[in-house]
Amino acid sequence: MNKEQIAAVILVLLAGIGLTWLVLQNAKPAVNGGGEAAAAEAVKGPHGGRLLSEGDFAAEVTIFERGVPPEFRVFFYDKNKLIDPAEVKFTIELHRFGGRVDKIGFSTREDYLLGDQEIVEPHSFDVKVIAERRGETYRWEYDSYEGRTTLTPEAVKNSGIVIETARPAKIKTSIKVHGRVLPNEDRMAHIIPRYPGIVKQIRKRLGDAVAKDEVVAVVESNESLQSYDVKSSIAGTVLKKTITQGEFVKEGEAIYTVADLGTVWVDLNVHRKDFDKLKIGQAVAIFAGEGTANASGTVSYISPFGAEDTQTMLARVELPNPKGGWRPGLFVTGEIIVEEATVPLAVKASAVQTFRDWEVVFMQDGNVFEIAILEVGRRDAEWAEVVSGLSLGQKYVADNSFVIKADIGKSGATHDH
Repeated sequence: MNKEQIAAVILVLLAGIGLTWLVLQNAKPAVNGGGEAAAAEAVKGPHGGRLLSEGDFAAEVTIFERGVPPEFRVFFYDKNKLIDPAEVKFTIELHRFGGRVDKIGFSTREDYLLGDQEIVEPHSFDVKVIAERRGETYRWEYDSYEGRTTLTPEAVKNSGIVIETARPAKIKTSIKVHGRVLPNEDRMAHIIPRYPGIVKQIRKRLGDAVAKDEVVAVVESNESLQSYDVKSSIAGTVLKKTITQGEFVKEGEAIYTVADLGTVWVDLNVHRKDFDKLKIGQAVAIFAGEGTANASGTVSYISPFGAEDTQTMLARVELPNPKGGWRPGLFVTGEIIVEEATVPLAVKASAVQTFRDWEVVFMQDGNVFEIAILEVGRRDAEWAEVVSGLSLGQKYVADNSFVIKADIGKSGATHDH
């Protein structure tokens, strides 16, 4: 390398040192209790952490989590030169959502100070830092928010956001099934003429209502050649008609099937993996889709046999049908409640969102909203059990929580180390 090249390298190095000095001077921390806010944009140090400085002294605060739980590692500099961390007494306070304060102490490790506790997620807090070195005390304050946003009461109202409190709830474990509406065979009659003969009159058609002892047909006896009335033994609806006028009716032949549709059967097909979960008396919700109101009942019968073609088992629900809306032949879906348990803490299922790799809800404290990272246990269509991550009585966004998630995404409140 010639003299000109050496001189050029020296100039570049000097320029870099000068630029670093200017950046450090522009950080403008709150020192010695001055109370000024840290710079709007964090200055990064050589280890990628936040650089806090006053005069020639600087502390680089990092959250290290490669292969270990998140922990504070702090490096110190004097005139941009790394110094022995044992020279510095250092503490950090993390002021979290809801008033919780984590106080972090430090001990010496190689060329840095190591925090004495895990920095639990989310890494969202207001930070207060105190460093003592050679009789001088340095103080810095800054915020580092993740999964947090602020909304005015008007914005909350206009977005349709609903706030509730975390509380105990009843969680239902269910199995989903499909089935079909059928007549109640215990309320069905096959109308059979007493004597064979010729059908002279037909009084009822398919779907007609029939009163008990009402005449449904007139038959001329083949033996006496006298006509007699054929009557229905029950009140109901004609489900089946097998005669036409003038034809011959054989002995013992049913000419009508009449059913009382005031109740119907709903036969549900249960997959074999769920056989051992079924019990008589379990609650069932029945859904027929648009045009028919949902209904509820209980399991009244479980077949002792399986269906060879579908490898399913039949579970039956008997439903009241006073208005006739549950029509035989309709396909339905059902939800059989196989377990019902009260859990000590739950949130609305609609409140749970995903954030990074977590399941979260958004806590509320005044106008501020922040994620709570949940461990979710049992859940159903309405509730999700909270195993950890939220406290009893904590306010959270129960409905339209996606609005908060979108606002956090726009505000850029992301993971900042």
